[in-house]
Amino acid sequence: MKYVVSLHINLCYMCKPLDEYRSYLENLVENKSSVTFSNGGRDYASILMSILLDHTKQSVCMFCEGFKPDLIEEHDYWESLERYLSDQNKKLHVIVNTNDYINQRPLKRLFEVQQERSNDGSINVFLINEEGREIIKQQFNGALNNFAVFDENMYRLEYLPSEYKAFGSFNNTEDTKLLRNLFDRVLEKSQLIDGPSV
Repeated sequence: MKYVVSLHINLCYMCKPLDEYRSYLENLVENKSSVTFSNGGRDYASILMSILLDHTKQSVCMFCEGFKPDLIEEHDYWESLERYLSDQNKKLHVIVNTNDYINQRPLKRLFEVQQERSNDGSINVFLINEEGREIIKQQFNGALNNFAVFDENMYRLEYLPSEYKAFGSFNNTEDTKLLRNLFDRVLEKSQLIDGPSV
């Protein structure tokens, strides 16, 4: 069964200045709104990922191109990621499509935290295989879309990764569950990465 999201997307805020967009998102998350909102462009994506990470209580599961520095090292995203990783009770599982960025700071930081936590399984990075890619493509009409789920109710789904164009919600358990199930299926087709080569 293909993934279908309720497309009641509020597009009007994508043309707003960054501070107004941040206020809009913070209002949604504070009010536990179930609205599906749009997100696009690196700066806007950084703000959204920052807010999602700051409001995640337990776990993040994401599939992405490679945990690329150009987005993750944006100030808002990076600062929130560091805060998230500093809480040893929080989990982060990342499946990457390529290990081309394994020696760069964002992924290296995950491996450092993994070691700091004595490889307790709370931080893991996996490399997807071709079968896993096909599972994702089947769900998104042939596209290899990036996606992330935060706890049981928040998500961000990129439909045009090259431009960081996405939509998401802070309170949609149904769509989040569908994406989490997809992540779990793909995880079975992925190999754990031990860390960067020395």
